[in-house]
Amino acid sequence: MARKLSCPCLEGVYVTEPRSIHEFLCSPSAHRLDILEWICTRAYPPLQEQFSTLKESQAEVKVKEMAKLGFELMLCSAEDVDLIKGIASPSRQLAFMGQLLDIIQTCEEVIGISAVKPITPGGDKNFASYVREDEELVKELFSCAHFQASLTPECNPWPADLKTLLVPEEQQKRTLAPNKENDLGDHIQELQRITLTLEDLKRECSFLCSSVPGEGTVIPKLNMALTNFHQLIMAFTQVYVNEFQEHCGHQAPHMSPSGPLFQSVHQLLTTCCKVRPSPNSHLHFLA
Repeated sequence: MARKLSCPCLEGVYVTEPRSIHEFLCSPSAHRLDILEWICTRAYPPLQEQFSTLKESQAEVKVKEMAKLGFELMLCSAEDVDLIKGIASPSRQLAFMGQLLDIIQTCEEVIGISAVKPITPGGDKNFASYVREDEELVKELFSCAHFQASLTPECNPWPADLKTLLVPEEQQKRTLAPNKENDLGDHIQELQRITLTLEDLKRECSFLCSSVPGEGTVIPKLNMALTNFHQLIMAFTQVYVNEFQEHCGHQAPHMSPSGPLFQSVHQLLTTCCKVRPSPNSHLHFLA
């Protein structure tokens, strides 16, 4: 591509092997820097006038200006001098040169100049006008109020589970109040029913209030404890079905009226009540 554009820096250079071409374009050298300088001035002709005023000892200034041009063309960063000097990776260097050559070819096609012929002074002026127009367009875009608003949105997108929390509080109350009132009424009725059941059990088990201990109260106390436990399980099952089952994805626990575990506990407790153990037998029973 550079030969088609009649690059003067390639005159007298005869490199045909791909490996040699790769080393020639991607290794730091003064010749490579001259080629890149010519490509940059061809892509942006006003840069040639600036370079013509610099001395040979000011090569570092040229490098920084070429990096600045690459930054303005959005091809590299403004401080990417390693890319200009040929220290960066070969793939980045070749991509950078290829993009600059594509810009040259595109601009020459736009202004109606053959890619084989050198750019005329009129073409330079025409190219500069295109650059200024593009610069004005970019400035107008960045100064647009809608563009700035999109860069700094007032409210970032929220996940779906948080969107309900962004609804105004008054609207939430209007939406959720009827459902909450119905649920609250159901819970109150359930608590009242459980309270009445517990009161009935308390009246049936009045012997528990007796201050005289005896062996005859052991079984009733155990019966009362198991009854209370059963009532607690039933209450938990009711709350689980109404509140937690939809979140857990499991069926409510099932309480069997009898089973091996309860039979074993009943037999052990019956044996314990019938036998009057001594301190040593207590240890034997626990063991």
